[in-house]
Amino acid sequence: MMVENVGRKDHSHPIYTYINSNSQSDNTSNQITQESRLANDIISITQIHTDIVSSSLAPLNPTQGPGLANDMRSITHESSTSNEETTSASKPLHTVIQMTEDNESSTSNEKATSASKPLHTVIQMTEDNESSTSNEKATSASKPLHTVIQMTEDNDRDEQECWSAYIHRHGKNTGLALKRNIVSVGLPTAVREYVRRSVLPVLFDKLPQAAPVSLGAIALATPIALQLIGLARDIHAGTITQKSLSSRLTNIALALGTGTALVATGGLSVAVNSLIAAVFSYVPLRDLSQYFLQLQDNNQGGFRFEPTSKSAAAYMVNQMTVDQGMNMLVHTLTPIIGELAANMLGRALINIAGETVDELTNRGFHATSYNNPELNFDLRFRPGNERTLKTAYNQLFDTLAGRATLFSSSTAGCFAAQKGDFRDSMVVGTILAIGYIPFIYTHDKKELIKLPATMV
Repeated sequence: MMVENVGRKDHSHPIYTYINSNSQSDNTSNQITQESRLANDIISITQIHTDIVSSSLAPLNPTQGPGLANDMRSITHESSTSNEETTSASKPLHTVIQMTEDNESSTSNEKATSASKPLHTVIQMTEDNESSTSNEKATSASKPLHTVIQMTEDNDRDEQECWSAYIHRHGKNTGLALKRNIVSVGLPTAVREYVRRSVLPVLFDKLPQAAPVSLGAIALATPIALQLIGLARDIHAGTITQKSLSSRLTNIALALGTGTALVATGGLSVAVNSLIAAVFSYVPLRDLSQYFLQLQDNNQGGFRFEPTSKSAAAYMVNQMTVDQGMNMLVHTLTPIIGELAANMLGRALINIAGETVDELTNRGFHATSYNNPELNFDLRFRPGNERTLKTAYNQLFDTLAGRATLFSSSTAGCFAAQKGDFRDSMVVGTILAIGYIPFIYTHDKKELIKLPATMV
């Protein structure tokens, strides 16, 4: 019934008013009671906490005995442990979260310290590095493109000019050497072949049989006699040196040794024509023409052994090639122009080429030794003031004596071997190489004589 009255909607009823007022009063009273109890509980808890703390901090009374002291120590230890645990977990959840965030922020800051630049800064640093690298490359090639192209063109032009000057200089030198060798080598070679193959056979047919052998022996002895006369002349003039003395003695030994070998092998009668033609026609004509027609160069200095020895080695290969080349060209030309003309023309052409190569090689080696990068030849006719008895004797007893030794020795050695193949060319080249150095140093005197003026 009360429930029905309470549930009615007629709020003006006096009973509803009373009940409602009593209900409100009870609610207010209950709320006050609950708040009062909560306050009392808080006060009690605070008081208990204060008593416990005061008891733990108060000094122990000795009259209470060790049991109480131990109990208090235990309480104090437990309280301390509890306080530590409380301290370690005393922060509320939002505080812990905040600390976690702070730790993460600290870790992030440490990572940021190791790579402290932000992304745009790192990008900027990368760009700066690339710019630095680009600047270094620009420094190594600092010129703009058109300047580089211009420099390249200038270098190419300079290189072309250097090569042009080099080719022109060597072409000029080769041309001058060829001109003199046509006169001093080509013509004497052609005359030698004509005398050897045409004149001497006809002459010996009219002379007694012993005449050719006697003339052959004279041809072998002539270089030795010239060397001895030249040696006596040097000693008398006081111009002898150790090098010239050694060279003359070597020349004498070479001529004497090959001549003895030729006689011992019975090849003198076969070699007579070649010996006479070489010693009495080729050598005099060559040295006479070179006495008047001089090929000079701009090398400054005396004789040097190193370039001379290199030239001797090159001359050995040169003369092996020349000997084989002569035989091949003569064999080719004989069906066309006949044997005599083929020998005269073919041997003259090959000999011109071989001696021209020797001029360039010998003088080139000396230019390298003298640090002369621009070797230049000069061809001149000997002036009148140099056509003296002294220069004529020098040509006769130095140059002609040495060349006669070379050709008589090589001819005698070739006919002593008489292999009839490439080994004959090897013998010729080897003997000429052995005699090359003594031939040069025969001209060494106490007064300086320029190598290219009257030799080779």
